[in-house]
Amino acid sequence: MELKDSIVYIISAYKYPGLYILFIIDTLGVFLPTKTILTFTGVLVQQGYLAFFPLFISAFLGSLTGYCISFTIGLKLGKPFILKYGWRLHITGPRLESAERWFDKYGPAFIMAAYFIPGVRHITPYLAGISGMPFSRTLFFASLGAAVWISTFVSLGRFFGENLPLIISLADSYRYEALSLAGLAIMGILTFKFCTGKKKKS
Repeated sequence: MELKDSIVYIISAYKYPGLYILFIIDTLGVFLPTKTILTFTGVLVQQGYLAFFPLFISAFLGSLTGYCISFTIGLKLGKPFILKYGWRLHITGPRLESAERWFDKYGPAFIMAAYFIPGVRHITPYLAGISGMPFSRTLFFASLGAAVWISTFVSLGRFFGENLPLIISLADSYRYEALSLAGLAIMGILTFKFCTGKKKKS
């Protein structure tokens, strides 16, 4: 059975608990086509097979559960462990170092934006743990990012379900444009914080 067939089977057979487990697995670093899963479940919401609220809660809690586990691994075991064993989860040294530079520079904004960046979403909780960022703070920004990410792709499925293959194709074709927009959003947030901080000082 192919991966996509297995995912469809899990969703159809176990529904919300199945989604919860899938999103834990994905967040830990086992790459799953989560944007496709979310869009597909949005189609199922549109067709009446699933309800939006329990779907959202299942994906949201699964994502945050995986995030907490990854954060704890980063916090307790540190960067040497991730570099030694991370390849099993497709976390390579160069990818980790690149994400680490972005994390050090942009912090909370990067945690939220990372949900929309393929491959980076899985590294971010480990980085947050390695950096020693307060758990309550990283969980707050991870919750915001997860909520927007889940809502976005489920809504795409709900409202454009008949054009699902086209939507997925466009998402893949314009991934770099999406990254650029995420970068602009981060810069906008930082500029706003800088300007407001300057006003307060004056």
